[in-house]
This record gives sequence, C-alpha cells and structure tokens, in this order.
Amino acid sequence: MGRNKKKRLNYGELTDLVLEAIAKGLIEGWRGYPSGFRLPVAIGYLIQYILEVKKTRIKKDKIKNKIEDLEKRDILTIEEKENQVYIHLKEKGEKKIVKYSLKLLIDFKKKEKKWNGRWFLVFFDVPEAQRLKRDYLRKLLKEIGFYQYQKSVYLFPYECGQEVALIKKMVEGAKYMKYIIAEKIEDEAIAKRFFKLSS
Repeated sequence: MGRNKKKRLNYGELTDLVLEAIAKGLIEGWRGYPSGFRLPVAIGYLIQYILEVKKTRIKKDKIKNKIEDLEKRDILTIEEKENQVYIHLKEKGEKKIVKYSLKLLIDFKKKEKKWNGRWFLVFFDVPEAQRLKRDYLRKLLKEIGFYQYQKSVYLFPYECGQEVALIKKMVEGAKYMKYIIAEKIEDEAIAKRFFKLSS
C-alpha cells in the first residue's frame, strides 16, 4: 500500500506517449536531465521519461520498437553517434509535435491559470476552395481544448497568442485566422460551464 502504481500501457497507446514525451520535453526543458532537453535527444532519456515520469508498465524493447516504427513512417530518424542513439524529427514529425505541444500548453493553462474575466477569440474565414484546411482547423481547435462559440469562431479563457502563432505556422489555411481579446461575450454562462470557471 502507498506505493506508486505503474500504469499498464498497451502497444497502441505508445505512439501518442512517445510524441507527447518529446513535446513535453521541448516545452519544459526536462530539468534534471544533462543540459536539459533538446533535439536530437538520446533515446535513453526518452525511455527513462516514459517509464519513470509517466510510470508505465512496458518493456524498454517495446518502446524502442515503437520508435523504430515511427522512423519507418517517416516521422523521425534515428542516428547512432559516439555510442549513443539519437532521435531527429522529420517534417511530418514536426507538425505532430506542434500539435502535442499545443495541447500540453493549453492543458497547463486550464490547470494553472486564474481567469481574469477576459475571453480570447479565434475566428477564421477560409475560402470554400480550401474547405479541407478549414475543416482541419475546426477539428484541431476542438482537440486542443478551445470552445466552439460559432461555426468558425472559437474561444479560450486565457491568453493564447503563442498557441495561435504556432497554429498559423503549422496549418497553411490558418493565415486566415484572426485573434481578438474581448471583455464580454453573449452566452458567457455556457462558455464558463464548458471551462469549469467559477467566477
């Protein structure tokens, strides 16, 4: 009793965890690791993070196999140098890491920030000819934690200019996005319930 239980992790969840670990390392610097965290990263540090910080119950070989699988899928590359194995992200992997980074930043703000009564709105008017990019933007904003206020208007209760800038870099259609700060919105009570805001 009282011991930290390690979570069982099925093989299908491992892709998300590897990419999340890289994203979290980029955001937080993985204090405590030699020279912090940067890419390329030694695979050993990544495995240590998944096993110890995430408290997972999975064999190291499975994590290595998943990393090799991500290399085959053109998401990252593996390099052996001076008896150490390193991970580099490819273009496809960079986009995925940006998405995980966004989600982690948004989740952190929801957990740690105190609401100051302002609303931060993102809206866009992507041309019909680029509707696939428009649909992707809607899906992405929902996935990372924004509230859909109207069809192409999303809001968040904390400053998110950094996140919006990342989205604009990641999604070409995001050049049509605009960012607005509002003191008051209609139907505010519904949005406050969505974000579990008490004031």
